[in-house]
Amino acid sequence: MALARGHRWLAMLESGEAESLTEVAEREGMDRAYVSRMVNLTTLAPDIVAAILDETLPSEVTLFDLASGTPLLWDEQRAQIQSVCRVVSLAEPDD
Repeated sequence: MALARGHRWLAMLESGEAESLTEVAEREGMDRAYVSRMVNLTTLAPDIVAAILDETLPSEVTLFDLASGTPLLWDEQRAQIQSVCRVVSLAEPDD
């Protein structure tokens, strides 16, 4: 749902249907920051999007994390996800 919203809102901006994220947020009755984060999801690497849709993204990685401060370069996005997973696995106690 979040990915679809992000793409729909980006299309509104690209087509000129809406002039700004603020306008999209007002029309949708959403917070501008939320709209901005969802539009950020449209820049995710295709394999990351597939992992979200297939529900195979590691549980340590949340959509909020991906929508907030994710690098634009796909290799950097993948490295960020690997880093999050590595930090979580290091924090877990050994059995």
